[in-house]
Amino acid sequence: MTGLGEEWSNIITTLSKLSSYYRELNNTISFGVDMKIRREAVEKFLEAPKVVMDLGSGDGCLTEVVVDRFPHIDLVLMLDVLPEMLRKASKIPNVERVQAVFEYLPFRHSVFDHVLASFSLRDALNLEKALNEVNRVLVDSGKLVVIDLGKPDNYLKRFLTNFYWTVIAPIYAFIRLGFKGLISIKIRKTLEFYPTTRRLLKVYEKYFRQVKLIEKFIGFIIVIEASKSLI
Repeated sequence: MTGLGEEWSNIITTLSKLSSYYRELNNTISFGVDMKIRREAVEKFLEAPKVVMDLGSGDGCLTEVVVDRFPHIDLVLMLDVLPEMLRKASKIPNVERVQAVFEYLPFRHSVFDHVLASFSLRDALNLEKALNEVNRVLVDSGKLVVIDLGKPDNYLKRFLTNFYWTVIAPIYAFIRLGFKGLISIKIRKTLEFYPTTRRLLKVYEKYFRQVKLIEKFIGFIIVIEASKSLI
């Protein structure tokens, strides 16, 4: 199984603990590029969106970008497993909030024209089941856009990635945020269970067609665009 499996509940507990400073921590450990990448992805990959799901929305970072770029959008649905994250989200017109897990999306078939996942799908309990559910709720011409941490195939790049999340990110977060910043070291745990980039693409190709990958910062961050499979 691809996903966090038995580690899922521990990671969700960690995310719950940092929910009060989730956005601040992300901005710190990414040196401010997390929002830049979200904006770039929305500009590049969203095509006349009408009904969009922000999968693993957290406190709404990506939703805010979507609504800012497309102020007349019909609906953005924020979905997250943690109610405390959803409660922190700003009140935005045409935005709804739903508490649910990725593997059991409480929607009928063919609802959304875009599903967006920003630094969230690597936290799936079962990634393949989550992708199958995303494919189910997308319309036939629908698109999945994923922004996430990467696990490079190249050994040296993978070593540098691991070193960054084990040493550099926690130290910098501690300097900026104090002891609460040290929780960022647990991000490394999610990457332990994550496939390398090449294997990850093969997982996506089981459920989607025209899967495209963009690597940023030597593969530390990846952006995936995938069209709904009609099979």
